[in-house]
Amino acid sequence: MTTPSPKILEDLERFRRLYAETTDPLAARLLQEIIAELEASPSPAQQDAAKKPEDG
Repeated sequence: MTTPSPKILEDLERFRRLYAETTDPLAARLLQEIIAELEASPSPAQQDAAKKPEDG
């Protein structure tokens, strides 16, 4: 697995900080979902590999 892009890492860090500071249960749940989606998102290298046509 490759390393996520710096932009994704910055976003993850920002959302994790917001999650740690929030007191609103709904906001906490939404931030959990955002964090999970960012952690599961493929890196740019994986996206490029998926777009390349296979030699047939």
